Amino acid sequence: MKEIVISNLMRAKNKQSFFALHQIQSKIKNLYPDVRIEFHILWDNTNELNLKNEKKWEDLIDSEIENLYSYDKEFFNNYVKEFYGLDYDEKFTTWKAIYFILMAHYLRRVKLKHYYLIYDDDILINDDFKHICDLILDQTPVTITEPANMNCDKVLFQKLIETFGEDFYHIYLSNNPKQLGFNAGFQGIDLSIYDNFLSCDRFQMILDLFNYQSIYDENGEEIWDSRRFFIDTQQQSFFGLMNTVFSKKLIHILDPEEYFVVPNFGPHPRHGQLDPDDKPDGGWRWGLESKITHFIGHTRGKGKPKQFTDRVDEYLKTNNFL
Repeated sequence: MKEIVISNLMRAKNKQSFFALHQIQSKIKNLYPDVRIEFHILWDNTNELNLKNEKKWEDLIDSEIENLYSYDKEFFNNYVKEFYGLDYDEKFTTWKAIYFILMAHYLRRVKLKHYYLIYDDDILINDDFKHICDLILDQTPVTITEPANMNCDKVLFQKLIETFGEDFYHIYLSNNPKQLGFNAGFQGIDLSIYDNFLSCDRFQMILDLFNYQSIYDENGEEIWDSRRFFIDTQQQSFFGLMNTVFSKKLIHILDPEEYFVVPNFGPHPRHGQLDPDDKPDGGWRWGLESKITHFIGHTRGKGKPKQFTDRVDEYLKTNNFL
């Protein structure tokens, strides 16, 4: 039986996560009813927005979503200790994006998966999904570009070249000659990139690639200067660069004219200055033209924009969940 594995960290079993899981499950099943879908989700109920499980949506997730495997952070802390004898608990608490890396390693080493899709819960799938679904079933690494920020996945570039040698740089340029930046919230990953990092010393090499810096300074204030970009995009850089260089198949870069991830602010040659205060689109008019819309950007405690939540509600009403 053909299989699609989908994984990510989600903050809680709530309306948004149910929408995300049901949306992609429905898209795949409408195309290929016999495909087995597995969801491997780390539920981070100790999150910065203090989001908690909501009974209605928790029950719907448990009843409507197929083959859901749930984890918490303690599970992966213990995975590192039990299999590798390493205690990184304090570092992992400081920089929780490491769990994206650990989950993928676990899927390869323990679950023996070959490929998975990273899929965030703030994404709209705006087409029938067949083109991407076929690439996933073929286990072809698939990426979506961030045309307004080609450096979105480059913060570890120099460190990875120093770690793996100049060949890393040359292979990267051969496979991605325009050095396009790839979004981390939607990416098909060839899990064989972990095959050389299963032993203890090589696994520790991966862990030590990252700077476990908190998003809060010594006074407890949240960091919003240039340091934040480095802190937030380390895992994006790891996946974008390692997938490009070490995957067995050449990465497939989705057509940037049809698939792209952009913020709702800053200059754009087609739409001019994007402004989050614009009405009625909140600066998302370009992003909503993409066949995959990812509502990236920090909400600073305000939650996701109305342009996303309205479409979530519309989907849930259409499918009789609201």
